[in-house]
Amino acid sequence: MASESATTDGSNIAANDSPKNVPNFSHVPWPVRPRDAINYDFVATLYLIGSALALSFYLLETKILAPLLVENNDVNAATTANASDSTTTEDSGEEGNAWKEFANGMQGMYFIFVPFVPCLLWSLVVRHFWIKETKKISLEKKDN
Repeated sequence: MASESATTDGSNIAANDSPKNVPNFSHVPWPVRPRDAINYDFVATLYLIGSALALSFYLLETKILAPLLVENNDVNAATTANASDSTTTEDSGEEGNAWKEFANGMQGMYFIFVPFVPCLLWSLVVRHFWIKETKKISLEKKDN
């Protein structure tokens, strides 16, 4: 290709005559430099959903399931003291045990989704630079 030049190590690099309709992110620091073919609205939306799941599971555990977890710890202490009284069960007791098992299963579930929160912050910064550059290009196209 005539518009590409070969370096000494054999790799090709594009010449300085890049088209005007391609965003130039060379001025952006590398950790937050957007890529041309990625839609950062989509990326930020997915990270927002993951962060919302983390917040939802955290609130579920601390606000709704916390009484069951505290009650479950108290029941465990009482059953170890009175092991001989554990032979009688009622229907409502079995239903209560199911909710307690659910509460135990959900304990710490938000830790799985917590890494989405810093990723959301990163994607919002990258999205800012992406929108800034794409708006500049669309304005240049509009002017021409």
